[in-house]
Amino acid sequence: MLIKQSDYHRIYKVINSLLINENAGSDAASMYFSTFGAFILEHHFKLKAKPKGGLAAYNLEGKHILFADHREDGYVSGAGENFHCWIEADGWVLDFMAPAFHENAGDLQLPSKMFQRPLSSMASSINDLEKSGDFFYRPEPEAMSRRFADWRRRPMIGDLATVATNWFRKSPKQMQSSITLRDQHGNNKTIPLLGNALIGAW
Repeated sequence: MLIKQSDYHRIYKVINSLLINENAGSDAASMYFSTFGAFILEHHFKLKAKPKGGLAAYNLEGKHILFADHREDGYVSGAGENFHCWIEADGWVLDFMAPAFHENAGDLQLPSKMFQRPLSSMASSINDLEKSGDFFYRPEPEAMSRRFADWRRRPMIGDLATVATNWFRKSPKQMQSSITLRDQHGNNKTIPLLGNALIGAW
């Protein structure tokens, strides 16, 4: 593993808590998880972590999760509205949104688990997701750059990434159970640390 499950869980919870506070929609959630997660990995673990975005497909306990758009020619694309983001770092892939997949998977009942796998274990194609934990990514750099350019124009994104990095502490150090932020109107708001318990890894 690149990072311990306890640290993965803490990173997920920090970003998840900020997402809840921002009322961020599920369409942008993976952008937060990948960008803020990479920022934390670089700052606290000194890893060269890069957010990637595009088509993502998973086999999770026999349930196939696909983040992609179906094209008229019958193929699927990760360059449209249903794209997904993940992190690549030192030959590993991490998806800090994985513990919340069940919240975005409609009627699918999925447990909350860590997703951290060697990039070398990725399936050779989207049709080769045979066992639980199999995954396939196809980055769409142009589409990601376009989408992130719009997203990063929002003034609070950089501030929130810094907040996430400052809130996180490597285990076994103690982490604050909440933080207080000042909103654009000058009012203080307390954000509790929230997130699903993990029951293992994919």
